[in-house]
Amino acid sequence: MHARDRLLLLYLAKNCLMGILGGWLLLGLLIGSNVANLGHLLFGNGIELTALILVGAGFAVTFGSLAMGTAIFLLPRE
Repeated sequence: MHARDRLLLLYLAKNCLMGILGGWLLLGLLIGSNVANLGHLLFGNGIELTALILVGAGFAVTFGSLAMGTAIFLLPRE
């Protein structure tokens, strides 16, 4: 693997991590402010941990891939 490939993978990994953190921040804000009764739906059903892991994974995949896709589109063209 060339150095240029490693830099690209590092760039994509950083953007993916920023997207995941942004998604989890949004999820925390949505749960904390109880938008659309989300907090009660997640924590009032007896399987709180499972529900939180599933919705957290969904937000991580969605926002992480969105950030990586945006980073790819914003790469300079030669």
